[in-house]
Amino acid sequence: MTRSPTQPRLVRARRRGNYALLTALSSSVFLGFGALALDSAYIRVADLQAQAAADAGAHAALVRLRVTGDIELARDAAVAVINANTILGKSAEVDAAADITFGEWDFASDTFDGTSTVVNAVEVTVRKTASSANGSIDLLMMKMFGDATAEAAARDRAIGALRFREIMIAQDVTGSFRDEIGDARDANLLFLDYLYENPNPNDKIGMATFVGGGEAWTELQLLSDNYATIRSQWETLDWCNRNYSPWTSYPVPTYHNAPQMMNCNVGASPASPKSDSGTHQGKGIDSALDELLGGAADPEALKTIVLVSDGKPECVPSSTSCNASRALQGRLSADDAEDNGVSIFSVSYNNPYNASQSAYMESLIRGYGAFYETLDSADLPGILYEIAQAVPVALVK
Repeated sequence: MTRSPTQPRLVRARRRGNYALLTALSSSVFLGFGALALDSAYIRVADLQAQAAADAGAHAALVRLRVTGDIELARDAAVAVINANTILGKSAEVDAAADITFGEWDFASDTFDGTSTVVNAVEVTVRKTASSANGSIDLLMMKMFGDATAEAAARDRAIGALRFREIMIAQDVTGSFRDEIGDARDANLLFLDYLYENPNPNDKIGMATFVGGGEAWTELQLLSDNYATIRSQWETLDWCNRNYSPWTSYPVPTYHNAPQMMNCNVGASPASPKSDSGTHQGKGIDSALDELLGGAADPEALKTIVLVSDGKPECVPSSTSCNASRALQGRLSADDAEDNGVSIFSVSYNNPYNASQSAYMESLIRGYGAFYETLDSADLPGILYEIAQAVPVALVK
């Protein structure tokens, strides 16, 4: 048989028709995948924006709670911040009663208890669902497949918690501080008052005093329960008067005008009653650290040392090797604090100005701590007030 000259053209035409049919069928599939991808991305954006609004609301609530101690004011702050955020161009609204819950965060178990009477945390949920004030998301492309709306919510609840704060002041009480010790006393009292008036749940505070040796003068304890007792003791803060006869005996029977102050010969021995003379910031840090890591401390607390001193590390009698050894021990003590999650603020009263003292005191800051220095002891209260405000709020989730 002979083939018609037109037959090949008919076959090719039929093939072109098959391709068109396949293209038409596959286009709807591709379009469906494209619509799904586009709307999935749209929902993802809403999800991220809801999470950001929840995080911001939790942080705002904690800041207001820390400043005022008032749950309702903290709730109002969360609502205001959340409403200032948007989800897909519309205000992120929240049900203040149902979506903002105050309670206790347990750091050991990483759990939140919204029924606890202890309040150190807030849980915030921002939703865009059919039952929320925002309603569901209007999809962009999936409507053509019969799915008119979809729900988007925050990827996870936003929980903010105030870590319990444990703070030890390490206060220099050497004789060189005698003329300015009143300003240091006022500074410590202002620091104490600020923490009490701006409470963080379960705050603890104490004080270590040091010369060439150190000791815990005020043991770490709960501020809310012991404020009056602590303040009464701190009002007696004075310099360590080793000239008060008979200071050379061991132990010193009457070692200071204010009997509540530390034993000026702490760490000394009968053979060498002056072995703790001079200035040793490391001993102050060690004494504070013993309290922050001891039995009264909470291992999950935010731990801080505020070191206040008016001199560089020095032995009595002074010698280059002994002074250098004390300086090294102080830095090692600061390193030990940092290794245990303890931050150090360093405050230097430096008059007349000594560059070595300035450099050394600055070298002791650790963690989120900072260095402060002044030539005027009257500035000390303002400095400690600023530090009291600087201990951070910690969000845990």
